[in-house]
Amino acid sequence: MVCSGCGNESVALKTVVCRDDRDRQGTLCGPCWLPIRELVWVVPGPFAVSGRCRACSGWFSVRELADRKPGGGHGAMIGVCEGCPL
Repeated sequence: MVCSGCGNESVALKTVVCRDDRDRQGTLCGPCWLPIRELVWVVPGPFAVSGRCRACSGWFSVRELADRKPGGGHGAMIGVCEGCPL
């Protein structure tokens, strides 16, 4: 995904809608979202981004996976969840 504010790419970004003009929406990284967080709502995006833990095989949000990288089944990210040792 690409941040609408700065153009940085990430596997997961916040999908936001402007509170004053609901037709204005986009995706923002943390640094771009933080200064305007009072002006936008974070809403569900077009899809959920999840990945598989290499240690326990559970599915988690990619934000909950350490050492994440592409290469899991079905094109998913893989990494290590917070409950498993690195």
